[in-house]
Amino acid sequence: MSRSHLRYLAAVGLLALVAFTIRAVSLDAQSLWRDEVDALRFATAPWSEMLATFTRPGWNGPLYFLLLRGWITLTGTSEYAMRFFSLTFGVLCVPLVYVLGCRLFNRPVGLFAALLVATSPYLTWYGQEVKMYTLVPALALSAIYGLRRAIGGAGWQWWAVQVVATSLAFYSHILAALLIPVQILLYLAWWPRSRKQWIGALVSLACLTLPYLPLVVWQAPLVLRARETGFYPYSLGEMARILLNGWSMGMLGWGWPWGTILVGTLAVWGLVSSIFPFKRRRRPGTSRDCFALVGWLVTPLLAVWLISLWQPLFTDRYLIWAAPAFYLLVAIGLASLWRFEGWGYWAVALLLSVILTFNGVNLWQQAAVPIKSDFRAAAAYVAEHRTCDELIIFQIPYGKYTFDYYFPEDEYPWAEGLYTNHRAPDGSYLMSEQEAAHYMQEMTAGYDAIWLIATETAMWDERGLVQAWLEANAQRVDEAHFAQVDVYRYVR
Repeated sequence: MSRSHLRYLAAVGLLALVAFTIRAVSLDAQSLWRDEVDALRFATAPWSEMLATFTRPGWNGPLYFLLLRGWITLTGTSEYAMRFFSLTFGVLCVPLVYVLGCRLFNRPVGLFAALLVATSPYLTWYGQEVKMYTLVPALALSAIYGLRRAIGGAGWQWWAVQVVATSLAFYSHILAALLIPVQILLYLAWWPRSRKQWIGALVSLACLTLPYLPLVVWQAPLVLRARETGFYPYSLGEMARILLNGWSMGMLGWGWPWGTILVGTLAVWGLVSSIFPFKRRRRPGTSRDCFALVGWLVTPLLAVWLISLWQPLFTDRYLIWAAPAFYLLVAIGLASLWRFEGWGYWAVALLLSVILTFNGVNLWQQAAVPIKSDFRAAAAYVAEHRTCDELIIFQIPYGKYTFDYYFPEDEYPWAEGLYTNHRAPDGSYLMSEQEAAHYMQEMTAGYDAIWLIATETAMWDERGLVQAWLEANAQRVDEAHFAQVDVYRYVR
């Protein structure tokens, strides 16, 4: 192994350590939110219920919950322990994107991509969440790397890696099924090299599709049926802009729009420079590899957009496994400048300094500013100020699961806030204010003190009838406000 290769490996190891440190130091800075508590609930469900999710139509991520079950059996259910599971796969993405970058392009591209993945505020955020959003990118990187090695004639074992990694991704997130059309496009982009491996490709495609053909019977009508999903109906341009902002700047977007413009421009420059090389003769096939990245980046977005025309389902985290393609394009742009001796080195150093500054500030803000619904603080406040036998109303009721994770009492009187949003075909509300008042009177009968834990209330009570009734029929004596959670105490 050459000294140059050893230096690159040492640099990647250092970047993996940086990625670990960035994620670990603020792993429990944010309170758990309802999706994370759901993950814990699903992972600790009875075995019969958990295994049934592997065959239940539309169920998302059963493999992740099964893996999480084993993890928390070993480590416990603290915030830090559960999130460390996601951290592990997030750090693993650093060497995976490096080896893929080296295989497709060269070591500088792989190293720049590893640096971007290691310090990405967006990937760090999801590397600190009890969900499958780092497992799926790690599996996608493994699958695409395996496909590339198999197409290069490295042996049948790489077809096995590609099939296994893709199959595991299917059961980790439902939209990972889009890896199949992505890999078909990659196979075509790598033509004519891939032509020699057509038998392996057909066997691989058969392994990935034939076992799932029976599912099309219920999945196709489900996908094509127009229905309400609770997701906002974004346009294609809005989807692309959300992804670009998130992947460039993270969750809070400090430095917008300049950071987004800089990183987006480098990605475009990476594509242009691979097609029209400005320095030295490019390696044969570079433009094909770059177009393969574009296919990886664009295909899932277009698929989600088309599905969303009938039933909106876009949220940026569902497409997180396409983010490595974006970072690889940015890395190509940086590497193309690096090839210009002298001023190119200084230009890359300057650009990386700016990018890392944006990343650093956004990483700090994500750790310091409460963003997720802060049930940790809300539960602590209620526990400190509440006396026994005071009713707690949850609006929305689903907030109780997250509240209970932090609340020290196992049993206490509580009630579900009213769902008042049902509408008739003409748009009028089915529950009147008088009916809501009647239900509230019954709900609170016998209690002199009532707590209202309000979070995402518009989902259940967009007119605010529950709190309006409390304001009219009791005296508000205490309140506290936290990130996405409001706490009120009433007496009468």
